[in-house]
Amino acid sequence: MPIRDGKRYCITHTKTRMSRTDNFKALSNVTGDAKSGSVDAQAGLVVMPFLCEECGYLELYVADRERFGSGE
Repeated sequence: MPIRDGKRYCITHTKTRMSRTDNFKALSNVTGDAKSGSVDAQAGLVVMPFLCEECGYLELYVADRERFGSGE
């Protein structure tokens, strides 16, 4: 997503700021197929989602508390 003056904007709606969730989210690995798979809570990534409220465009970044902890 474009970053201007330290703020993130949607790639489709270039004047719309991307919002983020208040908390980090986790993506865990799933083994097996979608119906019988199991979630491996020990393996995955902690991410910070950014969302365009206008179109629903979503980007995920690996969470870095130093970088994203400031409420950008």
